[in-house]
Amino acid sequence: MKLYINTTSPFVRLVRLAIAEKGLAGRVETEIVDPWGDAEPFLRANAAARVPTLVTDDGTPIAEALLILRYLDAIAPEPSVWPARDLERTLTVAAVALGAIEAATSIIIGRKSSPTFDSDAVGIKRHRTMREGLRRLDAMPPRDFADRPDIAGYAAVTVVDYIGFRFPDRDWLADLPTLSAWRERQQQRESVASTQPYTLGCGRRSNDGGGMVELSEDSSNRIFSTLSDWEDQLKALGEDIPIDFGGPEP
Repeated sequence: MKLYINTTSPFVRLVRLAIAEKGLAGRVETEIVDPWGDAEPFLRANAAARVPTLVTDDGTPIAEALLILRYLDAIAPEPSVWPARDLERTLTVAAVALGAIEAATSIIIGRKSSPTFDSDAVGIKRHRTMREGLRRLDAMPPRDFADRPDIAGYAAVTVVDYIGFRFPDRDWLADLPTLSAWRERQQQRESVASTQPYTLGCGRRSNDGGGMVELSEDSSNRIFSTLSDWEDQLKALGEDIPIDFGGPEP
């Protein structure tokens, strides 16, 4: 299978977390793309040119993170993304986190068309959604990954890290001790550590459970099987382009 990704999208991370937890990494080749570049193979797989996009072993393309997660559950049922036990609570927690993810990405995209987006009516509402989403996750955190990795945990760790990564001007967890402690407990989980958002050569490594991560040879090998694969990708994209492989995508 092939998964088209960029290195910053929270929707990509949802899928990569599930792939890691289900032990499917060896079956999935990842290819970093610029979703705004409209590369022909990627565009053939997804007319909307959005990441993530999965192409199955028989060449069938599946777009949109939640639909890809549904497919992954079908081919590798355990651990289930949508566990039957306590399903209602799991979906409630996941919905809060996914709503905050949507709000955060809409701000990032909105800023590209309007420099005043944050202070516009829509931007103000999106900021409120992020703050309220984190507050509700503090009151109702998901299970630890060690207990059961599922959609609630995937979405919660993704939104905490993505907001810290894209909006680093404040400590978003300073007044949220329960959520902060929950995130800290997930820090050593391999799937969590290896899927943090990063930019290429213009970030900093974060050991505090979130924030920007600079790409090193070790971290690049978690996406590409060898460093030479990574270098080939750089050459294909243009090595002089200061790009985080995300373009205007979130």
